[in-house]
Amino acid sequence: MLVSVFDFMRKSGLAESEIKKLCDEAISHRKKRNVLAGTECATTLAVAALTLEAWHRNRRYMRGIEPRAIPLTGPSPSVEALVRAQGISADARAVAGQLKSLGLITRTTAHLYRPSNRMALVSGRDPVIQEYVARSSSTLLATIKHNTSRAGSSSPLIERFAEVPDLPRAKIREFRRFARLQGWAFLRTLNDWLEAKRLRDSTARADRTVRAGVHLYAYVDPLAPKATALAKRRNASRALG
Repeated sequence: MLVSVFDFMRKSGLAESEIKKLCDEAISHRKKRNVLAGTECATTLAVAALTLEAWHRNRRYMRGIEPRAIPLTGPSPSVEALVRAQGISADARAVAGQLKSLGLITRTTAHLYRPSNRMALVSGRDPVIQEYVARSSSTLLATIKHNTSRAGSSSPLIERFAEVPDLPRAKIREFRRFARLQGWAFLRTLNDWLEAKRLRDSTARADRTVRAGVHLYAYVDPLAPKATALAKRRNASRALG
């Protein structure tokens, strides 16, 4: 992963001395921060997504078509029990507490909680987000590496993008909405398929399963500084003319 990042930085015009300086600064900054330790941090968002999805699927946790309010900890039904049911090696009670602190679940009464959203949406610079960014970058690079170095008998993983260099700025809001709706429909179908194929036997999970999924995101790249400056000069020239 680091080799790929350094190669990208070199191709972007950074000298080796500049790259080393940036690395030293990043390591120094990392030492000063109180980052959440343990393996749970790297998987909290994934566990949260599975938990919220199960909350909307498991009839025991539903009231009609809506997820029912349940206690945070304790035996089933509870958030802690729902986390534990996902079969992932993490402290279920600690993860339940994190769902609360991250705002992924909302208290309805003194002791009951409901999902804030069906999806795990987290904002800010929480350690969970930092681990999510690192893991996402690593997964993308692993997919690209697989597709570019795979054997002839190995099928490629989907890794595509749709892009134009000249979308009118007036269309940015419309693009965001359209991409969000289309992406949600795609992920909804894919998630249904994945959930139906999961191996529920925890005793056989370690040697018979793999982590699999699709990471989808949209982007809007702002005008480069040079392009912005050129546009300002052109506008100024027109005004003077």
